[in-house]
Amino acid sequence: MNIFHLAIPAHDLSLAKEFYAKAFGASIGREYSDYVIFNFLGHQVVTHLNPSKVEQKVTMYPRHYGIIFDKKEDFDMVYAKCKQAQAPFFEDLFERYQNKPGWHFSFFVSDPSNNLIELKYYVNQKDIFN
Repeated sequence: MNIFHLAIPAHDLSLAKEFYAKAFGASIGREYSDYVIFNFLGHQVVTHLNPSKVEQKVTMYPRHYGIIFDKKEDFDMVYAKCKQAQAPFFEDLFERYQNKPGWHFSFFVSDPSNNLIELKYYVNQKDIFN
């Protein structure tokens, strides 16, 4: 099994812990005064306390990260969890390229430090890399 690791800036680690736990059910691993490690849907996301590196404006490009789900029901479950947690949606659920190559469902949420997270489900798994 390969696990993706991502380190991102945070302006407030307490807010980061609350957001990732509520919106994604992320468990907290090691925690220090300057960073927190999360199990983010089976991958390692580390929020580093570094307010000067936090983007002041949320933009989709050039930087965002996320997860592509294998199963639509898992994607739907995370979407419902984000809705229930009242996560700040940058872009609510949408469908792109319907009935064409690359057809997928997606939504974006923003964490408290303006790190943009995209969650996706491809109707045809072969389209992920094609």
